[in-house]
Amino acid sequence: MAAERAFVFEDEEELFSVMKDMDCLYCRIPVTASKHHLKKKHLRFAIYYKDAGIGKFSIPCYCSDGGHGRSHWHCPMCLKILHRTQNYKIHITNHGVEMTHKSSAELQPTAVPLESPRTRTHIQDKTPGNKLACQKCGTIFTATSNLRRHERLQHGQEQQPILCIDPKNAIYVTPKYLHGPRVPIHIRKSFTLQILLCELEECWDFMKAQAQSGNPGRECRHLVRTNHAQHYVPPPPLSVISLEEMSHKHLLSASEKHQCQEMSSRAAVQGVDCVYPVFWDEHDLSERCVFFSVYTDLEDKWCQFGRTRVSFDTKCGRWKCLCQHKRSRCVHKCLSMWWLFQERPELLQADMDGEDLC
Repeated sequence: MAAERAFVFEDEEELFSVMKDMDCLYCRIPVTASKHHLKKKHLRFAIYYKDAGIGKFSIPCYCSDGGHGRSHWHCPMCLKILHRTQNYKIHITNHGVEMTHKSSAELQPTAVPLESPRTRTHIQDKTPGNKLACQKCGTIFTATSNLRRHERLQHGQEQQPILCIDPKNAIYVTPKYLHGPRVPIHIRKSFTLQILLCELEECWDFMKAQAQSGNPGRECRHLVRTNHAQHYVPPPPLSVISLEEMSHKHLLSASEKHQCQEMSSRAAVQGVDCVYPVFWDEHDLSERCVFFSVYTDLEDKWCQFGRTRVSFDTKCGRWKCLCQHKRSRCVHKCLSMWWLFQERPELLQADMDGEDLC
């Protein structure tokens, strides 16, 4: 009786044992399934991935099912045949697997213990021969610079910081892009509240397309980061004393002072922080621009989750806000200035010297 073909393996020995002392099941023309043949014809082009945390791989097939002996791929989940490698990768990714370029031996969970990104920055797992191992996937490197480059390029998404700023409404902030200035955006994710939202329109389009393709739970790159988000840490609350001092120094007008007090009271009634400072310095990122997530008591295109982003350039003393009053001194800028005056007055010096709040 002919052996049944398998299209997914966890290690090479499993493949060799299945094909021992018989003709290759994956070739149209009869040929002995020696290790040399399997490595040269199939393993050489294998595609590696993780399925439920277990390292696996698939090999190309040359059977008659593909027509005229063309190389093709059999999906191990639904048995669909695909002729292009890239199409096969996309297809099995839609089944929920995670693509990787690493061998199955390196993908086993016991190979290298997982560490947090912060711990990985300070600890290097040294192997015999003074080599370095990636704490995330176990890949071996001989130079620290190569290891750091690998961590940045291969695991850059997971290294991006993400902070919980509102546990009540499940709101987080995380950098918008992988590279360049770490401009924060707001996202919401809560399985209890059944919320899965991102501020970016491109992410909405991505998740909508995934839902139409049969993957309704697929998350954008920002929402995925919540798996390693820092726990909520309440910021220092705004003090009325510091607000009075700002008014006394003529940094705020009477109407601006009243608006700040009113907005702060509304946030307190809702049980959220009126101003949440977003400092990336714990992640070795630039601190030239200080960002704030500010309560708005509104839900609009510029504040979809009831919060807006305010930025302050500590070098030139310029403020920016996403609200409709971009060129004027809005209450959101005043609230952020209140917090900065109270907690980090040294950063506000450039603004106080230049008197530029627009």
